[in-house]
Amino acid sequence: MAHDWARLNPLVKAFIKLSNIKAGFEDHTGVDQVIRASSGIDWTLVRAVTLTDEPTGGTVRAAEAGTEKPGARINRADLARFLVQTIEGDAWTRKAPLVWSTPD
Repeated sequence: MAHDWARLNPLVKAFIKLSNIKAGFEDHTGVDQVIRASSGIDWTLVRAVTLTDEPTGGTVRAAEAGTEKPGARINRADLARFLVQTIEGDAWTRKAPLVWSTPD
């Protein structure tokens, strides 16, 4: 999660520090650290951009944070489909993909 903090712009960092989001961000960081330090288990930390209730459509994209510029949103149904595919496969084992949708 330290990597997540490093990628944030200064205004977002200030907002997190000065708001009640700080506690949630710290919890998120702690979970990330515990999961990554675990041995002997397979894990995937899926991170979604803004969730919407829009109809499914477009292409679901996933990448390690910082490797691609993500889209702004993903609908819940597409995210659910990605989660099921992730459980059934091993492409994202021991990784933390950022997931978004792109229009076709």
